[in-house]
This record gives sequence, structure tokens and C-alpha cells, in this order.
Amino acid sequence: MSRWRGLAAVGLTLCVGGCGVPVGDEPRAIPSSEVPYGLADRTPAPTAPSTAAPVESPSQIFLVGADEVLVGRPREVDGTTVRQRLADLLAQLEAGPSAAEQEEELSSVLTPEVRLLLTDLSQRTATIDISLPSGAPSGGASRRAVAQLVLTATSVTGVDAVRLTIDGDPVEAPLPTGELTSAPLTARDYAVFVTAPEVPPARSPSAVPAAPS
Repeated sequence: MSRWRGLAAVGLTLCVGGCGVPVGDEPRAIPSSEVPYGLADRTPAPTAPSTAAPVESPSQIFLVGADEVLVGRPREVDGTTVRQRLADLLAQLEAGPSAAEQEEELSSVLTPEVRLLLTDLSQRTATIDISLPSGAPSGGASRRAVAQLVLTATSVTGVDAVRLTIDGDPVEAPLPTGELTSAPLTARDYAVFVTAPEVPPARSPSAVPAAPS
């Protein structure tokens, strides 16, 4: 900064001498109109970088809608850590649809007796223990129940996959095809459940053959 001030002082001296302005022994202020263009400009203060926190996608629980398609519904979750927020969201999934959501004919394959417990969260993979009552869903319903759980858990920012245990024991989970897997489960594995089934195009009536003449 001292270098720039020195250059400015030199410029002012040259201007004073070259422009014929009398130079006295006492320093005096020079009118801004006599200062060379640009020398009196102040350097603008740097703009502070934005410190706004990134906007996170809302957490959701997934419920069963028309045609057995899973529908996401946003939920406010408590907690300052990923683990706390996920545990709160699982408790809301246990509670099932709200009264308003029931009026929309949304339901849950997970019965009120099912208990979901987050037992571990590491490397963005959540381990969730399921306490199953008698008469647990089977077949297609069991696959939809797992889809509800996986899609709900992975809607929390910081959770990419889910492992399931039942009463503390690791289990193989059913994929949409019915195949069992022990690999971590992701939202992509169950994306088919959030897509409405395609309706086959209506077949045009076949032409009636003309009667023989």
C-alpha cells in the first residue's frame, strides 16, 4: 500500500509542477478537480464470502398409495446429527400416515406393532433392526415393506444405504424381483415402487371382414 501512496504522491507533484500551480512551503489540499483521474479512487472493500448453509432436501416417509405405488411425504425431523434425525424419522414411519394422509387413502404395510431401531450408522450405511410381530407381511407385501423402509431412511441427507437385521440377526432382504440379497440396500434398488405401472395401450377393434358377395 505504501508503494501505491508513493506513486500517487509523485503523480501529484508532477501535476502540480507541470500544471503551473504555485508551490508553497506549507502543504495544502488539492481540489479533487485537479487530481489526475483515478488517483483519488478508493479501493473497494472485498466482499465477504457467503456463509449461508446449503439447503437440504426434506426428509420423507414413504407410504402406499393408489396402485400400490409408494408416495413420499415430507416430515420435520429433530436432531443435530444424521443419526438423531434418522432415528426420529424411523419413529415417524412407525407411527404411519397422519389423519390427513389417511383421507388421501395412503397406508403403510408396516403394522403399528413393528418396531424399527437404528443400531449403527457408519460410512453412510444405516443398520436398522426390525422387531416383527406374528403375522408379518410376506411375498409382495414384504418387498413393499422393505422398500418403504429403505426409501424412507435414504431420504435423510448423509444416508446412502441400509442393512437390515431382525431381532439382532442379519437377514437377506428381498429385492423387487423377489431375489434375496445380503448387500446394502439403496433407493435405486426400490425405485420401481415409486413408479406407476404402465397401462397397456388400448387395442383397436379388429376390422370386421366383409361378407362375401
